[in-house]
Amino acid sequence: MAKTLFTSKGTSLQLGRELGKGGEGTVFETPSLSNQVVKLYHQLPDAKKQAKLTFMASTADQQLLNYVAWPQETIHSSRGGPVAGFLMPQVVGKDPVHMVYSPAHRRQDRPKAAWDFLLYVARNTAAAFDALHTHGHVLGDVNQGNVLVGGDSKVVLIDSDSFQVNAKGVLHLCEVGVAHFTPPELQGLSSFQGFTRTANHDNFGLALLIFHLLFGGRHPYSGVPLKSGVGDALETDIKGFRYAYSRDAASRGISPPPRSIPLSMVPDSMEAMFQMAFTEKGALGGRPTAKQWEHALDGVRTRLKKCGASSVHVYPDHLPKCPWCALEQQGVVYFIDLGGTYTTTETGFNLTQVWAQIEAIPAPPPVSEPNIGGISVVPTPLPANVPGGGTAVFFRVVVVCVAFACVAAMPQAWILFALGAWFAWAAAGSSGSNERAEEWKKRKAAEESARNLFNSILGRMKNEAGPEGFHQKKAELKKLKDELQAIPAQEAQELSKLHSTAQERQKQKFLERFFIDTADIPGVGPARKAALRSFGIETAADVSRNQVMQVRGFGESLTRAVTDWKASVERRFVFNPANAVSEADKNTVRAKFGARKSAISASLRGGAAELQRFKQMAASRASSLQPQLDQAAKLLAQAQSDLTLL
Repeated sequence: MAKTLFTSKGTSLQLGRELGKGGEGTVFETPSLSNQVVKLYHQLPDAKKQAKLTFMASTADQQLLNYVAWPQETIHSSRGGPVAGFLMPQVVGKDPVHMVYSPAHRRQDRPKAAWDFLLYVARNTAAAFDALHTHGHVLGDVNQGNVLVGGDSKVVLIDSDSFQVNAKGVLHLCEVGVAHFTPPELQGLSSFQGFTRTANHDNFGLALLIFHLLFGGRHPYSGVPLKSGVGDALETDIKGFRYAYSRDAASRGISPPPRSIPLSMVPDSMEAMFQMAFTEKGALGGRPTAKQWEHALDGVRTRLKKCGASSVHVYPDHLPKCPWCALEQQGVVYFIDLGGTYTTTETGFNLTQVWAQIEAIPAPPPVSEPNIGGISVVPTPLPANVPGGGTAVFFRVVVVCVAFACVAAMPQAWILFALGAWFAWAAAGSSGSNERAEEWKKRKAAEESARNLFNSILGRMKNEAGPEGFHQKKAELKKLKDELQAIPAQEAQELSKLHSTAQERQKQKFLERFFIDTADIPGVGPARKAALRSFGIETAADVSRNQVMQVRGFGESLTRAVTDWKASVERRFVFNPANAVSEADKNTVRAKFGARKSAISASLRGGAAELQRFKQMAASRASSLQPQLDQAAKLLAQAQSDLTLL
């Protein structure tokens, strides 16, 4: 192979060192062009591929070059000779997108990246797809390897020579694909040869990448099966539209993996976009476009807020509380707010003074509760066909009087009169009994409904305007105060444990360096690795028999293959006692408790103002709720009075 090549313009070009090698060709440096590289094919492309590359090079514009490693000039082994490769922008300082959306990779490579960074990457990925689609082209083979991301969140699409290119009506097809990025309607195709892709097919892969980025690398079709035949293979679940995060996921026979990021993380409008992308309607041509995703993600970017507990807990402002804190309480950590250094800062916080201010706020007065028994009401008369309680008593008194009179007149027939009186007594008591029972049910239900309404409004008044709600808020502050006072002892205890856990921690860090996605595990291909990642299993450190067995499709054989791989990694671990407890280890502990102290201090510092606001607003809340409570009291008094007639 000659080291001197020529551009389509006839300019000579010297090849530098080899940068990478793939199945089709090799990428080389070009010493004379610092920002460009050459891809040289192992074998000369056929005439159709040469025509495709010539067209691509002739149509390169700034929009494409901003987002795509697009051919800029064709390369030839001789002036005017056949196309042997092409010149393209050099992509440096960028990693495959899966190393960004994978929590394990990100914790190691980008520990300071929070959810807003992933949101920016998702937005820029959509912009890259939009640039391609605007020019009439289709990526085709969407996968985690052809999207590269930089530390500035900018995205570049690579392997552009394999894209489906529309050369003024002549289609140059993309005839390869990755199974777990293939849309449902194309699952089961034996080959992509001769098959024309559409932008809507790309939009499935784009939605999948965005989902990966926003939801911790989880696959939307990987979850917990709820019926037989579901979860055995990711490709089958994609084909069956078994979207695990859908609102109707139960009817699809699947549910999200345990401890996954809830879909409520994004606004309802974006949730609907994922629903359209991953279900049947989208397959008919209605998936959200790249431009629509770009606008939607920009909208979320403008409405972010930070949690007081951690600087890396960033989330959309439609959520009432921090979702990352909630997940951490379940033992799931997606973002770590721990650096290699720790600096104590003087906050000027004085707990004694702050708590004295909280104690100085008096509680509002008790709520005035109406006296139900003192409310004057008139019972609602009974319907004409329902006898009152006094009617049966009256007739029974009459029966007794008549019986005594008859016995006095004819003592010898007292048995006959007694039997007759007994039957008359029973008849008098049962007269209208069915109607009375129905009316009782009706009035009792009305009384219970009125009582529930009264208690509901009274409870709301106590919580929002009475001392009960005030004391509840104060109790929450007291709990924070107790936690703050306990932190120094907890921090000291955890620091003292560092020596006893040194070997375990070193081993954990060692295992975290071995990723499943790059491991050679018999029977575990890309789709099964995606399923493992959806259950939070990314590195050797995440592997346990029970964890792997939770993933449907991993029986005894495959589970053994994964655990055997972990065991082979463990055998390579060697404990280094000289580095048992580093200063970074200590700083990690200090930073953890420091962040919590800062969050609690902020809450307590605002505690007095919060209680004062509650007290000031108590009177207005009570006055607005009092008429409702009085009306509910009258309804209850009326219902109780109505019952007395029965």
